[in-house]
Formats: sequence, structure tokens, C-alpha cells
Amino acid sequence: MTNESLTLFIPLYGKAMMSREGFLADETAEKIVSEVDFDFAKVDRSRKLAIYMAMRAALYDGYVRDFAAEHPDGLILQLGVGLDSRVRRVPVSNPWYDLDFPEVIALRRTYFPEDDRYHLIGAPALPVTWLADIPKAAHALVLAEGLSMYLSEGDMRVLMAALQAHFGHTTFIFDAYSRSAAKLSALKNPVNAVKARIDFAMDAPETLLTDTQGMRCAYATGIITLEAIDRLKGTDRLRFRFMGCFGNGFYRIFGYELEGKAE
Repeated sequence: MTNESLTLFIPLYGKAMMSREGFLADETAEKIVSEVDFDFAKVDRSRKLAIYMAMRAALYDGYVRDFAAEHPDGLILQLGVGLDSRVRRVPVSNPWYDLDFPEVIALRRTYFPEDDRYHLIGAPALPVTWLADIPKAAHALVLAEGLSMYLSEGDMRVLMAALQAHFGHTTFIFDAYSRSAAKLSALKNPVNAVKARIDFAMDAPETLLTDTQGMRCAYATGIITLEAIDRLKGTDRLRFRFMGCFGNGFYRIFGYELEGKAE
């Protein structure tokens, strides 16, 4: 696997840990961590990071639920899916496509077999030739959880333009570092242990907006929410209350609405 691919084990471990504690119901993550041939001592297994990964996953789960409720026939696509089990955590009936590098998808097939609704694509996010294997849809939800930092700003623009051209309407959601956080990550970041490099960061939603018609940023939000904090106890609650006050600007989730060019 590439260094970037190895980062998938960081959120996987965190979700398994927090599933065992009842914060995020993810029995599949627990199963994979107990069975997969990987030395988790190679990645950051801190409690703080595990909680943070579970918080991020829970927010993305909510976006899927909201989209499925509004667009029951809409298409769901995850880029850089790793070994995430959202397709099981959020039981919706929408057609669903998960994409990652071929070696990651080969491992993923062990735990997530395809069926008439669920499909796997082994390819990098760029180039976007894989879009030819995905049917056009009037509404699509595209999630890029934990992916943007391994792309460039140009890559992100190309990806957004391709999604806009392919689907009637795309809700594109991803998380990204601020520029200052990306600089600090060179000193301390969970991905450093697997020698992955942070390439993309942005401070303002306008960074990815171009003169192209039909693109807008609908929201930018921190990952640490009051609802999530209330589910924690003791020192965990105090720590994340402090982190939420001062750290939410360093790492945010962005949601863009792309009005499609597809006929």
C-alpha cells in the first residue's frame, strides 16, 4: 500500500475503540481491527484521536441520512473510503459506490462484498476516468472523508468540475486543514507515522470557487459539536470542550453544492 493508503488504519482503529465504548456503533470496525493483518502499533492510537475520528465519522453519517431522506433514489459515492463501514452504519436503500486504490479495494472486498446496490471501484481519485463506471444521477452525494489533504488545490478543482459535469446536482462534502494547521502538521500529525504528506489546505470556502456557474459553498463547520461533547464524560468532555473552543477553525468540514452540466 502507498503511505497515503496506510492512513486508513488510523480512523479504523479510532472507530473500533469508540464502538467498544458505545460512542459510535461500528461492530464491523471492531471485527476488522481484530482480524486484519496490520500492526496497529505503527499508527497513532491515542484516545484523543480516536474520539476525534469517531466524531468526524458521526457527522458524515448524518449527512448520508439527511441526503437519503431527501433523495431516496439519489446516488451515494465515497472517495478514499478505506475500510470505513458507513454503508452498514447507515442503512439506506440508495445506490452506493465506494472508491479507493486497487490494493485497498482488494482488502475491502474481504469485509464488504458487492451486491445489486453496493459497488466497489479500485482506482485513485484522480484521474477521474472512473466516473465512466458510475451512472449519471439527478442527485448525488459525494463524500471525501480524510482525502483532500493528499490532493492538491488543482486536483480538488478538477474533481469538483468532473462531478459537476457528470451529475445533475452534486452535494460534495470533504474535510480540510487550515493553512496554519497544515504547517503545524509537519511537527505533529498522526499521518507522520506512516510518512504520508499533507498537500492541500484552505482557509476560506472561496478557495475552490471559480468563475464556473453553479458552484457554491453551503456550509463550513467544525468537527467538535456540542452534541458530541455531551456524549463524553469526565476529562474527555473537558478536553473536547476546550478543543472545540479553540481548534475547530484548524480543521473543518466543507459542503459544496454543484449544479450539474449533465444533460
